[in-house]
Amino acid sequence: MFFRLLLAILFVLSLSSCDFISPGNATHQNLTITDTEIDYTLVDVYPLFRVCNGCDTNTKQNLCFESVLVNNLEKSLNKNRISVDKKIPETIIVGLLVNRNSKIRITNINVTPEILQAIPELDSLLNQGIKQLPEILQPALKRGIPVDVQFQLPIKIKQISY
Repeated sequence: MFFRLLLAILFVLSLSSCDFISPGNATHQNLTITDTEIDYTLVDVYPLFRVCNGCDTNTKQNLCFESVLVNNLEKSLNKNRISVDKKIPETIIVGLLVNRNSKIRITNINVTPEILQAIPELDSLLNQGIKQLPEILQPALKRGIPVDVQFQLPIKIKQISY
């Protein structure tokens, strides 16, 4: 009798499925969970100026975007000759936001009081430079979805003697 009961229990156990404890299935579940984690600090595709449209890799597009941004701001700021009476700190940090509608704006200007006193029109000069940038063809993308992206742009102030 005991032997028949043991065979019946083993028979029932052999028919039941053990998929929920299978190591192969657990690995698949972990991969699925890992795949759904999103790194919000990085974008898949950077914003794109029209002149950068021909770049074939994401890295080249990013470098092109940065160089167009820096070169155009530099040209705009160099048009204005600013004279100061004393030596001022050399670097300011400009926070820029490219929103999901491809619009760029200044979010903050990290500047010392000495620079503000010496160049009170600095914020309007920077805003004017931003307005003169070429049109952004495409915003930054994360998994194919347009997203906002922020940049920190250091600007060095060169003092030239005349």
